[in-house]
Amino acid sequence: MGKVKNQHYVPRSYLKYFSNNKEQVWVYDKEINKFFNTNIANVAAEKYFYDIPFEEIYNILPQKDREKINDIMKEGNFASIQELEKSGKQIIEKFFAENIEGMFEKALNKIRVSFNMMSSPFYSQVLSKKDRIQLSLMLALQIVRSKEFRESHSESIQSITQAIVDVIASSHEDEYELGSITAKAQYEFESLEHADIILSDFPIRLAEILSSHIWFVGVNQTKLPFYTSDDPVVKRAHKHHPFLGTDGYGSPGIEIALPLSDQLILVLVEREYHSLLSFWENRFIPLTNKQNIIYYNSLQVYQSNRQIYCSKRSFKLINEMKRTEGSLERKPRKMVVNSFLGKNIY
Repeated sequence: MGKVKNQHYVPRSYLKYFSNNKEQVWVYDKEINKFFNTNIANVAAEKYFYDIPFEEIYNILPQKDREKINDIMKEGNFASIQELEKSGKQIIEKFFAENIEGMFEKALNKIRVSFNMMSSPFYSQVLSKKDRIQLSLMLALQIVRSKEFRESHSESIQSITQAIVDVIASSHEDEYELGSITAKAQYEFESLEHADIILSDFPIRLAEILSSHIWFVGVNQTKLPFYTSDDPVVKRAHKHHPFLGTDGYGSPGIEIALPLSDQLILVLVEREYHSLLSFWENRFIPLTNKQNIIYYNSLQVYQSNRQIYCSKRSFKLINEMKRTEGSLERKPRKMVVNSFLGKNIY
């Protein structure tokens, strides 16, 4: 695999199911407030998004830390930091391209093919326990690989840093106003921090929570197509608490969805709160009311980082949302990764 310049955080193998035969997709870009048509190669991607700048990091380290890295390079037979960087700079891009995206495509295609092959698919079994275990990890990795996850994590670090400053300042000054002293987190290498999360056990623990939910596949029976976006795994809290966060992937009442094509959507719901839906578990369920499609498409619009995708220029919903809400640009979303342990990751 050669050096990859344009790196996708949503796989093209997934995006093609929201495009035409020539892999052209309709896009609404919230940042520039425009609709346009383009190839899937041009969306949900960024130049060198996952690349780790080893040399830049090395150059700002204290001398004692550089010496430790020099020892590591000697053990690995690397003659210089440039040689190390050449070897490992695109480790995350290679991880997804060579190990994950093929499995993700195969797992999702199994659902799509099953629906197309069945003469009477509705309420038929579609997902086995093995399918769910594999898909849980694929979904977890799609969640953590996205640009939205990276930006939310960065915002969370900034928020925590500011909170610490406020606590310290308040303890020294009774009349201190929160935020009057601003702090900026030292977060210079987002791709390195992002890589650390992707390659940790965090996606595995997230997958364990996802696999515990009730799963079913909704089948769009309306003329409205499903949207997807640059952050396609969306969620909604159906249960609320005055003090505790309730929109984590493991929170009571949570609903999680991933569109699979214009016609199919994978839905996961927390088991206890949504117990009445257990009858639908692992089955194809017809969605005949267009409000169901509008509901899931709205989640894609709200929770996308920047862009929404559709195989047709079917953006009436977005125009209506723009009229009622004004700008649809991304709003900062705070995310505390460690709160996952309480099954409340968001």
